[in-house]
Amino acid sequence: MTAKTTRNKGGTDYTRGVSREQRAINRRNRLESSLLSSQSYLPSDHAAYKAYHNFEDNLSAIAVQRFGEPFREGSIVAFEEKSFGGIIKPGQLTYPVSTDYAEDVSSWVVAIALFDGDKMLFACSGIPIPHGRTRQRLTRFVTSAHLVTQFNQNRNKDDKLRVAVRLPDNTATDGFLGLYDKDIAVVTCLDFLEVCPIDLDHKAKPFPGGCLKAAGRAFNSGSLMAMRGSLYQKRPLEPRNTWVSDSQDISKAVLGGPLLGWDNNIVGMSLDIYDSGDANLRYTFLPMDILCKCLKHFQILNPKKDFRGYALPRDVLSVVPSGFMQTICRLKSHGYPIPPPLVLEFNGRLLNHFEECFGELLPWKGFPYGDPPGGSEKCVWNQLPKEVVTDVSRRVVSLASFNGYVRSFACTSLLIKLGSNAKQTVILTSASLVRDCCNEDIIDDSLTIEVFLPPNQRAGGTLEFYNLDYNIAIVSLKKNFNAICPDDIFTESAKNSSKKVIAIGRDAKFGILMAASGEMKCGNRGCKLDCKDVQLSTCKIKKAGIGGPLINLNGSFVGMNFYDGSGVTPFLPRHKIVKVLSQVNSLPSEWWPVPKPYWYHSELQANVHALGKHIGRRLN
Repeated sequence: MTAKTTRNKGGTDYTRGVSREQRAINRRNRLESSLLSSQSYLPSDHAAYKAYHNFEDNLSAIAVQRFGEPFREGSIVAFEEKSFGGIIKPGQLTYPVSTDYAEDVSSWVVAIALFDGDKMLFACSGIPIPHGRTRQRLTRFVTSAHLVTQFNQNRNKDDKLRVAVRLPDNTATDGFLGLYDKDIAVVTCLDFLEVCPIDLDHKAKPFPGGCLKAAGRAFNSGSLMAMRGSLYQKRPLEPRNTWVSDSQDISKAVLGGPLLGWDNNIVGMSLDIYDSGDANLRYTFLPMDILCKCLKHFQILNPKKDFRGYALPRDVLSVVPSGFMQTICRLKSHGYPIPPPLVLEFNGRLLNHFEECFGELLPWKGFPYGDPPGGSEKCVWNQLPKEVVTDVSRRVVSLASFNGYVRSFACTSLLIKLGSNAKQTVILTSASLVRDCCNEDIIDDSLTIEVFLPPNQRAGGTLEFYNLDYNIAIVSLKKNFNAICPDDIFTESAKNSSKKVIAIGRDAKFGILMAASGEMKCGNRGCKLDCKDVQLSTCKIKKAGIGGPLINLNGSFVGMNFYDGSGVTPFLPRHKIVKVLSQVNSLPSEWWPVPKPYWYHSELQANVHALGKHIGRRLN
């Protein structure tokens, strides 16, 4: 598969003709743009474009300050490769694949190097492992976690470090650092490369006398090298599994390379150089059986069908790719899950996020960022009288709850009149705003609430009342807003025979109004919410529309919208809301799930058609 084919299929952005750094910037910009809405948002007007990017840069700077780590000004001095042992020519070092066939070690050991521009910062070796079951054609290598240590130590403000892999045929290709733990790291390359993976299920035989051969490849020359060594007898307080070179050669090129036993079978992988304080430096290594267990624990060989609920395996970490530190900090500030390895680099998408817009978009007066995307519908706002649109813009607000600097939830809300003589203005919204993220049956009292009414009115909010059975919450404003028009939902409006309704939402990021049209349905068949009083409309909204009003074409309040990802919109009708706010009922708890955000990439998830076990060579 060519890079162009992969790109056209939604895979990695390997656009030729531009620099590696520019490709990374393009991928990052597309991802961050997708967090605004389901449509691309690039203002064409120069002033609007500049204002938009200033706004984005400011948000990114705040996120990096709160969630990032300090970077050095530049990378450290260039790395100088050192050779070890002797040069191994093709066919000179083999290991048995079967009783009648031996494989050339030089045909699969690779060199892996870390660069800042053209300056080499580190180089080691790597071993190919089974391809796994993703739809995307990938080749993976396991190496020493020392590569990640160097990556993190050399990361600088430019954030342009890159990984390259030198193959046995002396060609080089891009590599992507992904998962790692305290011992090993995984580097992935696009496509199936001309290297055959090792067999992870092989059980190596003990090696009598502790005789070893350590192999590794130099990146610059591409030469395979090997040296003899022996197991080192462990002393108290020294690490397990160490070996010492017979020639006392010390080279980091051996790290990540295979360790061969007396019969040339792979018995482990060299990890690091250990200084015991005496005259002799030694190498630590990971035995083959433990290496296999670690790789299987990483869950990359047999990924799940999709990334819903994805979490890193215990004691496993993921490298933040070069060029994506700002993106990761933004994701953390929004409370979104960190993407699985390669999803960022390969243009994956975050689904079910709060920034996804719906319907026809209506920016507020003086909106400085140009015309917003066209939205999924047209001519929705034109169905409403002008005075209704004005009233909606003055009573529909955006709400967000925060745990410290991390956003917990975002939704739409409605300013309403409440209290005797309807003199008090409060906010009607969904109780999902304040539910505990780990236990949705309880309220998280530690959350803070922020209210936003464009263009620049912001205030804190206080939770005054909630009913988890109907998922209703009332929030009061800590300071008064100007030029508002709260709705009187307690006064029943004139009957309207039309089934046509409009679901209203307000974008959580810019405060743009959204409107989706539809009709009320009879009954609530197909609704995922566990509440018999919920009704349905055919309006198609997204998560940002949760808590927003459903109105008829006269502007009268019909109900409050929810979102369950079913393609229709559940809503709680006006009369039920009025009843709940008029008296507190003791009812059995109901279930009000909200679809969780998760990452998606069709080519990096499991290929359900790829059956059978993927193994490499069988070693005797």
